[in-house]
Amino acid sequence: MSRILLVEDSKNIIRVLKICLQGAGYEVEVVSNGIDAVDMAFQWKPDLILLDIKLPKMNGFLVCETLKEDELIKEIPIIMLSAKAEEEDIKRAYELGAQDYIIKPVEPKKLLNKIESYLKGGERNE
Repeated sequence: MSRILLVEDSKNIIRVLKICLQGAGYEVEVVSNGIDAVDMAFQWKPDLILLDIKLPKMNGFLVCETLKEDELIKEIPIIMLSAKAEEEDIKRAYELGAQDYIIKPVEPKKLLNKIESYLKGGERNE
């Protein structure tokens, strides 16, 4: 069973995505701030990370940058989830090493297709 780390601070989005991901057969851990995201990524070593940008304590850009700088976990695919649709935010996410960027609200079927693609070693869809 593939393991997904969901980094999100909105309880409603957590609830919906957790149901969606678990229903698709994934093991899911949830953290709601950037510092816990980094700690959990190192401890749990997920197969994929879904990462919000606007987070307490440490934003998603810094989390992504921190994780991609570490040799042990830099290969874990990161999909950014954000309501921020500005081109500079999307560009920055890719520059920091994110594999994909999905603008909220998230369509569960589209998200599951992207997750499956990355878990099978798929390429980035810009």
